[in-house]
Amino acid sequence: MNLSNTKDQTLRVGTRSSQLATAQVDEFISILSKHSPEVKISMIPIKTEGDIKKDIPLSEMNRGMFVREIEQALISKRIDVAVHSAKDIPPNSHPELRISAMLKRADPRDTIVNKWKLPLTAIPDGAIIGTSSPRRSAFISVNRPQLVVKSIRGNVDTRVKKIGKGYDGIIIAAAGLERLRMIEIVDQFLDIETFIPDAGQGAIAIQTRMEDEYTSKIVSKVNHFATFVCVTAERSFMRALGGNCNSPHASYAEINKNLIKITGLVSSYDGKKQCKETIYGNINTPEQTGSDLADKLIGIGALNI
Repeated sequence: MNLSNTKDQTLRVGTRSSQLATAQVDEFISILSKHSPEVKISMIPIKTEGDIKKDIPLSEMNRGMFVREIEQALISKRIDVAVHSAKDIPPNSHPELRISAMLKRADPRDTIVNKWKLPLTAIPDGAIIGTSSPRRSAFISVNRPQLVVKSIRGNVDTRVKKIGKGYDGIIIAAAGLERLRMIEIVDQFLDIETFIPDAGQGAIAIQTRMEDEYTSKIVSKVNHFATFVCVTAERSFMRALGGNCNSPHASYAEINKNLIKITGLVSSYDGKKQCKETIYGNINTPEQTGSDLADKLIGIGALNI
């Protein structure tokens, strides 16, 4: 799309149809309007494989189930921009697409929400905790083996409503609750040093076609530099490891004194075997930093877990 033409000032933005996805597009529009008030937005809701196949556990699906149909709409030029939760995009991006910007990261932590309003350590033995993430399941298994982990599907509000109806509690990302203005229901925020988030957790990625320089230039105005650098390093780490949705891999980066500080984890499914390391890297080479961290973990046996 050539936004330099005055007659063409509307961006067609593709996203999932959930409340959270809509809130993320609203956040994008709010920031973009401050930089390019002349650009109008038309939101195009798109159902993805992950939205349609609600009866299949996420652990049995490949990463990308929440973005593939949106990416295809972008490639086929039915939309001009795609707005995703960054953690949903596979580490190996489609070669015809690029992430042109990321919005400022929301709280990257995971949280505990339960019917007793208790922290994880105080939840009664035998309680059923809902999560569809192998990473979160491994964390529960090693830190509270007395609890029962049960797969759960659904949007944020759907999962919250299941507490007390087959589930005693859930683990859920703080960012989603924050964006839906539901953060007050959190009973415990899980410390990042103890429980490393998924790569890209809390960040919103803005995707465009590689060939579409005009739209990419407009979209890049909303980019939050620190978030982009950190998530790029995290994604590079996952890509170097070959991480996918079924693997208990995790990575989190932050800017520390003009350096990238990134921590990575590879875990067994029961959480009993783990390789975890932290390194620092050049802020100008986030992909190299992520790859270096992966090499370090591989060197201490991460691929043998």
